[in-house]
Amino acid sequence: MSKKNVVALLLLLIAAVSYGQPSTANLDSLRRQASRAVRANDFIKGASLYQQQAQVEKYQTAKANAQYNAACAYANANTPGPALAALKAAAKLGWHNVALAKSDADLASLRHLPAFNAMLDRMAKVEAKQHSPRKAKLVTSDIGLFWKAYDATLKNPGLKEEIYQRQYFDKGSVGLQDYYLSKIRSTYLFVKNLDNKRAFYRAIRPNTEQVAAMKKQIRAGFIKLKELYPPARFPNVYFMIGRFNAGGTVSGNGMLISVDMEARSADTPLKELTLWERNNLGSLEELPTIVAHEHIHSIQKKPRGRTLLEGAIHEGMADFLAELITGKNPNARLLTYGNLHEKEVWAAFQQEMAGNSWRNWIANGDQETAEKPADLGYYVGYKICQAYYEEMPDKKQAIYDMLNVEDYLAFLEKSRYAEKLALRQ
Repeated sequence: MSKKNVVALLLLLIAAVSYGQPSTANLDSLRRQASRAVRANDFIKGASLYQQQAQVEKYQTAKANAQYNAACAYANANTPGPALAALKAAAKLGWHNVALAKSDADLASLRHLPAFNAMLDRMAKVEAKQHSPRKAKLVTSDIGLFWKAYDATLKNPGLKEEIYQRQYFDKGSVGLQDYYLSKIRSTYLFVKNLDNKRAFYRAIRPNTEQVAAMKKQIRAGFIKLKELYPPARFPNVYFMIGRFNAGGTVSGNGMLISVDMEARSADTPLKELTLWERNNLGSLEELPTIVAHEHIHSIQKKPRGRTLLEGAIHEGMADFLAELITGKNPNARLLTYGNLHEKEVWAAFQQEMAGNSWRNWIANGDQETAEKPADLGYYVGYKICQAYYEEMPDKKQAIYDMLNVEDYLAFLEKSRYAEKLALRQ
């Protein structure tokens, strides 16, 4: 082994030792203690623990969220100075959710303060920059980082976790780090997925490296959305390699897209993939539609509750509006099955829609069969939104209503979906 390779190996071994340092090991304990203190109304202690958590968290967004939680705790303790300082720290780390800061009951004691309102004004200026469809950044650098780390693991297969952690996640964009926190969650599970799909990942490399060439089509979707919904915001889009458990999601920093789930070609090997994975593997041409779906999630009003009806409309709306924007439905396979069994699907959905369990309708890939697809909650929500859109004479108003819906039962009733379905032969 050359001197250069020996040095590289030693550096990775040092990284492996520091990877499990005590501060990181204490992170879960700090989170639990902080939450427990706040629930017990010991707000000063909770705030202090949240700020300790912010110091230990690895990634920017987690640090920002911890500082925001500290601000809420200090505000509840009627200590405006430390609350404002914590909120300012969160803003410096990228936290700028003006709507939440204005409505969060935990911050009520700060609302009369000029300093608080000045801070919100500064956050609003950050959000205002997102109103142009031409200014959003489409970030593809994480794809190159992944393949560089991938090549490094071929030379040192015994250090895969350390290599991906140090050369991919830790060096990645804020979008990749957000995706790690929300969807990947574990470097061990990330590597396990890659090891289980070696031929697949080897084969899709050329396609993933073509994502940058899709930027024009993706931005065309932004421009179309601006026409349909003028108040739309256009946050940045981050493209990355995930662990094949979600095609995309959103965070406070933008849209996060896992391109390995959109990299299929005619000759892509599929033997290593489960039935759900094969059925949800898209091609590069479908990427603008996936971005449009996640874009809707980034701008739609979040449900106040957790009922199945809310979840289905939330997801189905993203599919319906993505189709209006791009001409393609990101879950077209669900339409094929759903339209053949619509009354049966609706009857079953009605039995569960008022409850808080999504188990049989959303993110239920383990229930996928050759005869019946999973995720039929998306289909039901799509059909409700389609019915609402058709029912409303003013189509732009219909889109506005969808994106700002608060009363989901009233929305369903106004769509007349159930009524019209019952009349069909």
